[in-house]
Amino acid sequence: MLKNNDFIKEPSKKETILKNLNELFVSRAKFYAFFDENIAKIKGDIFDFENAEALNAKKVYERFYHFDYAIRKLLPSVYSAYEIKDSDLSKDF
Repeated sequence: MLKNNDFIKEPSKKETILKNLNELFVSRAKFYAFFDENIAKIKGDIFDFENAEALNAKKVYERFYHFDYAIRKLLPSVYSAYEIKDSDLSKDF
């Protein structure tokens, strides 16, 4: 496209949000799949952390990092869509 001086179309805000949301859902599914593979459940969908074997902290962090990154990637679009500023957030965490 660049050879012909054509412009590369930027994704719309909605396309960006949808892409980020889908990445978030995939990351979330992988995060919980890790728990499903390593921790038994009691009463349906409740993880039995009391009787679970110790998990490799590095592997847990790797899964969480991908999930957290997907959320952080989505936030700028959400902030923009709702005109949220840093001063609007309490940041009590």
